[in-house]
Amino acid sequence: MTRSQFALAVLADEKWVENAGRLLERRLRYSVEEARWLGLVHVLNQEVGLTLARSAALADETLKHPMTGGSVVVGRTENGSAGVSIDLGRFYSTHAAAFSAALYMGGSRRRGRRSTTPARKGFLKRAERYGVDIDLLRAGLHLSPRKRLEQLDENAAFISALRPMRS
Repeated sequence: MTRSQFALAVLADEKWVENAGRLLERRLRYSVEEARWLGLVHVLNQEVGLTLARSAALADETLKHPMTGGSVVVGRTENGSAGVSIDLGRFYSTHAAAFSAALYMGGSRRRGRRSTTPARKGFLKRAERYGVDIDLLRAGLHLSPRKRLEQLDENAAFISALRPMRS
């Protein structure tokens, strides 16, 4: 699974996934279980408003319960007056749909390194249409560095002669 597919499965953007992993000091494996866990952390952190560390602790506690599909209350206070109720059936259903969409829409993993060279298709034709003399540039490439510097000096002298004198 790629990073972008993993982020789609978590229902978060890639930057949030990277930052959450770094802040939680956890090396993320791009697996189904890790996506489920981080997806629950994302829900608790972004939608409920809990801190990232507390969201991670509650996600750990929640995912220990069996996948029966009922609601579970986690993070209860000592007297039981408050807690966080999570509908596991709905969460698992949402996660399964997000994971399926991530695999389908995220595309397959590409082999090898990504190309670092920019797409050069048609750039010469676009430059010619803009008015750049491509033949003159090619001729300049055949000159020695000394000849190129002489040409630049001549051009600089010509341009300075065209400027009006300031008095």
